Amino acid sequence: MTPPREISSSGPGAFTLAEVLIASAVCILFGMAAFSTNARLLAALKTQKETTAASMMLQERMETFRSFSYSNVADPTYVNTNLVQKPTTSEAPLGNLTEQITVSGYLKPTGDSGYPSDGSIPNQWTRNSTYPTGHQISSNASLATSYNLLKVDVLLTWTGTNGRIRTSELAAIFGKGNIAP
Repeated sequence: MTPPREISSSGPGAFTLAEVLIASAVCILFGMAAFSTNARLLAALKTQKETTAASMMLQERMETFRSFSYSNVADPTYVNTNLVQKPTTSEAPLGNLTEQITVSGYLKPTGDSGYPSDGSIPNQWTRNSTYPTGHQISSNASLATSYNLLKVDVLLTWTGTNGRIRTSELAAIFGKGNIAP
């Protein structure tokens, strides 16, 4: 019977502790970088979602104003009932939202400029968590008769994903055209 042969190795057969620790550190660093990149990407996506929601909300408000007649745009009660008191369908992603709507005189029949240079009072509302159905700040019932053009400003302010205060605004001019005296 022959004795068992010894197996000889020509080099180290395993990794040293230092090599294992370095490989682990590289893997951990790579994992942290991947998670950090993912977190930044998700924050950027949420910011873009908020920006899109704000743009859609502004467009929705302006389209509602465009559906009103000139006299209804100037009527504070009509705007309050048919626009301010109704939330939009796209405002949900906006945290701590404040909406400010201003309807002001833009051009008088004499050609003089309107608000704010003429000292007139605009129709103005604020809608936020304190006033979810809106709060009228100022009112001017004579806008339709005193001006040939009205300016509508809608200003949105909200707290973004990173805690930064963000704003978005849209303005439009409305004229008296196509209504009977």
